[in-house]
Amino acid sequence: MLEQDLVFPHYYEVEGLPELPGSGTFDVPVLYFPPPKNRPDHNGLWLKLVPATGKSWIGVFAFLFDSPRSFSRIVSTPDPNRVCIISGSAGYLVKVENPEIWEEIVIPVLSVLSLPAHDLLVFADFTGLAAYGRNGLSWRSPRLCWDELKIVKVTHNTIEGTGYDPTNSISNESRFAVEIGTGRSLLPCPTTLTDGKPVW
Repeated sequence: MLEQDLVFPHYYEVEGLPELPGSGTFDVPVLYFPPPKNRPDHNGLWLKLVPATGKSWIGVFAFLFDSPRSFSRIVSTPDPNRVCIISGSAGYLVKVENPEIWEEIVIPVLSVLSLPAHDLLVFADFTGLAAYGRNGLSWRSPRLCWDELKIVKVTHNTIEGTGYDPTNSISNESRFAVEIGTGRSLLPCPTTLTDGKPVW
């Protein structure tokens, strides 16, 4: 079953479609995100979206990674009329009552963190974070690690975690800390051994 994280208040319902109708047609509009160009129409996550007012519709959200191990989830957002659909690590923000108003999240999504106290959704990829609020992208962090970023702790003001570090011969791991309000890194960037310059 598709995971749902509906911690933010929301004025819609989202239902998975376990199978397509035998007729091959629906009694509600079918919309594709993004509109198909070089992919099969069916290659994505099929969902029925039901706004509090207005008509239901079917959304087909293209996968970024077409793999059973890729990340998919339905997430409510700081805007109660907007839903976040993560489909095979591709992220979409859609106005449920006006689905022509939508945008793609700027990074491949490997995990997502709901922060209602800050009115933010925070998305993680392999090396960094991006936060979205009611009006879209709020901030992007600088690069935080070499790879394999993992959020392990959230405090009142920070997001903290670890990442892969090939220069650490003991644990192959580095730490990061980011200020929630700005995305600013609170720990220094790693430096080269030869001249002490920042690696990125």
